Amino acid sequence: MCCCRHTGKQNRRKMVLASIRVSLAVLVSYMLVVHVYSDDEHEKRILLNDPNYVQQQMTHLQGELQSLQVTVQHLLHSKTGSGGATFVRWGRNDCPSNLTELVYAGYAGGSWYGHSGAAVDHLCLPPDPEWLETTVVPDDYTGRIYGAEYESTSGHTLFGTQSHNEEVPCAVCRSTSFVSSVMIPARTTCYSGWTKAYSGSLASGYYGHVGASQYVCVDENPQPVVGGGETNDNGVLFYGVKALCGSLRCPPYEQDKFIACVVCMK
Repeated sequence: MCCCRHTGKQNRRKMVLASIRVSLAVLVSYMLVVHVYSDDEHEKRILLNDPNYVQQQMTHLQGELQSLQVTVQHLLHSKTGSGGATFVRWGRNDCPSNLTELVYAGYAGGSWYGHSGAAVDHLCLPPDPEWLETTVVPDDYTGRIYGAEYESTSGHTLFGTQSHNEEVPCAVCRSTSFVSSVMIPARTTCYSGWTKAYSGSLASGYYGHVGASQYVCVDENPQPVVGGGETNDNGVLFYGVKALCGSLRCPPYEQDKFIACVVCMK
């Protein structure tokens, strides 16, 4: 979306610049040619060495050019108010109240943690699926998708005190004022010029499991899926992420510290 919005903005700039070029061409034409007009009785020619005529045309064109230049500067430097940045808020079924709106709330899902052919991406599945008109073949060669659960077996409370084996909700959110969003690991605040959407704990799969995984930012005030249970159904598993020194520079990082995260908008 951001890419399309950026392309549209570039096209508008090109159109304005083209208008400026046309106006300049008109100005040059006025300076090189003779304006001719006629009425019923005679044809009258006004030469461009007429100071009153030249001044009138120059004043008019200068006003147009100034207006176009202001428009170009506005497009180049102003912030758009239409928004458009989207992000997933993992661990919640609502969106931050700071200039965002809910697209839909649903359930975190993805591949089984122990499958060697697991897909990497986690998905935010909507609560009202629409199905393809196709034949159901239970044992066909296909990909598979499961729900997600919090895993808190190490005794931490990153996902809440009663979160173990609870199912994970999610919300797809759209900013109403910002066009970009980014998840920054190992931060709880945004860098200068960015606005915080939410912060929390970095989560991924367990490093010893076969299935591929993904780093996501789980909200600092996570919820379980409403109506879900604590049954150990597994699927996608959300574990807290720790720092391990070595190839990871320490300091500034510290051994065995859990990694925070923040989602920022601009």
